[in-house]
Amino acid sequence: MHKEAATDAATFRLQVKAAPGARYQTESTFDDKSLQRALESAAAGVPYIEPLLPDTTLSYYKKDQTQLLGVTPTGEAVDLAAKQTLQLSSKAQAALREQVRALRAKHYGELLTWEEASLVLPKFSSFTVLDVESGLSFEGQRRAGSHHADVQPLTKADSATLKSIYGGQWSWDRRAVLVKLNGRTLAASMHGMPHGGDGIPGNDFNGHFCIHFLGSVTHGSRSVDPAHQVMVHRAAGLLNDYVSKLSPSALIDVWISGAHQGDLQLLQVTTGQEQALHVRSMRRLSKEQEQDVSQLLQLDTTVDVAMTGARSSAVSTRRVLFHLERATLQDRWFIRSAIIQ
Repeated sequence: MHKEAATDAATFRLQVKAAPGARYQTESTFDDKSLQRALESAAAGVPYIEPLLPDTTLSYYKKDQTQLLGVTPTGEAVDLAAKQTLQLSSKAQAALREQVRALRAKHYGELLTWEEASLVLPKFSSFTVLDVESGLSFEGQRRAGSHHADVQPLTKADSATLKSIYGGQWSWDRRAVLVKLNGRTLAASMHGMPHGGDGIPGNDFNGHFCIHFLGSVTHGSRSVDPAHQVMVHRAAGLLNDYVSKLSPSALIDVWISGAHQGDLQLLQVTTGQEQALHVRSMRRLSKEQEQDVSQLLQLDTTVDVAMTGARSSAVSTRRVLFHLERATLQDRWFIRSAIIQ
């Protein structure tokens, strides 16, 4: 926001994006002098303890200086530097909550089950697929798929855009996407690897790729793909909410997805800490039965993985020792350490 545009000191700018480095973002501006007075007089509140900072930021001018705050979906204002909430009146918080709700509804997709999404996207329907991180979009068509959508890019240009989303090479990595058709925007997850049957000649895409929705399963194993499901919730703006309700085993699946794809946000939302893990690939091998953890505050468990190190091209079988904790029986789990043995 340029200083000339801020002639009214009560002009606010809201911006929302799925991850700090995402290029796809949605913005709005509004005026509210009473809200500015409330923000300027607000005392510091309780610490902000969520593992991810709010996806929505609020900026405005105060004495020719830009003020920048985070805003949660409930309308809490957060001092991003201090990671501390501000004490606002219920009226001011309600005003922020409504502005954030409207903006996030424009930015993210509807969370529909596969059965519902399948009706919105019938076979042979064409639609826009938008990647929520890069902001790149292309046109695709659902060709088949009974448990998720088997999709092909419509043209050579669409195939080229899909490939560029993955850095110029086809990939099985899962990405959060928005599927747009007939005025609807659906939260979904895709991979970018051509495989299986082909049906649109001349589009430079030898096969189809898959798009999953809430509760979609794979056609081979008929099981839910954890990496796709976490991306569906990212596309709906519900990543933190989703991960906060996961069992320890499911939380480990998200951590492995983050390690495999080099996704720092997934690593942070599972551990509560900013960290990086340098591997070229990682895949879970062991799938133990869910333990009864209802009365536990700590858990140690091991998971066998197939992984390729950062400086290696060979796949090796390794064991990862996870230590998980939660503060109370009502709180969410965090992975506090993950030691690759």
